[in-house]
Amino acid sequence: MTGNYLESIARLLQEYLQHWSEDQPRLEVLLKQVEEQDRELTNRKNMVGHLTGSALVVDDQNRVLLIKHNMLKRWLQPGGHLDFEEWPADGSLRELVEETGITVDGHGLKLHRLHGKFGEGLPIDVDSHKIPENPGKGEGPHLHHDFQYVYELSEGAHKLNLQEEEVSQFRWLPLEELLSGAYGVRLQRVAGKILTFSR
Repeated sequence: MTGNYLESIARLLQEYLQHWSEDQPRLEVLLKQVEEQDRELTNRKNMVGHLTGSALVVDDQNRVLLIKHNMLKRWLQPGGHLDFEEWPADGSLRELVEETGITVDGHGLKLHRLHGKFGEGLPIDVDSHKIPENPGKGEGPHLHHDFQYVYELSEGAHKLNLQEEEVSQFRWLPLEELLSGAYGVRLQRVAGKILTFSR
């Protein structure tokens, strides 16, 4: 991994924290890894923590797409590991397409208008969360440093083609349902950001 990539990630985090300074304590490990020039930040074998990208899709009825993650057994937004030196926004979109089969051109998929309020390429949320060990993949417990982006679908009907080795089901939920916390604190926080700043 080059120093230029790490410097770009550092700048992205600095700009993000200018808007969401309250998130800094949650990102201490990631910030330390970037400061120490951890060149394995996109290597999924890095058991301190590595970068991931995720995508929360909002359709024209203000519903969000969640998928049932096979390993974690939880309802989550599509997402996954970044490739070597992959930019988080690019990785979030790639993972969305891979896991759901939604095509960029065929469904009018675009970054949510909310992103324009905070800066080009800035995620709506950055979160470091614990991932349990996975002996089948030879992975111990570690952190995922996830950069989440929000996308809009401009059409009403969406045919999904799930990546079944990763996800088993999908559901569309009203965005407001995430505010209950039933789908986790992170999705609750992101839904609050979307609803607050889209007004």
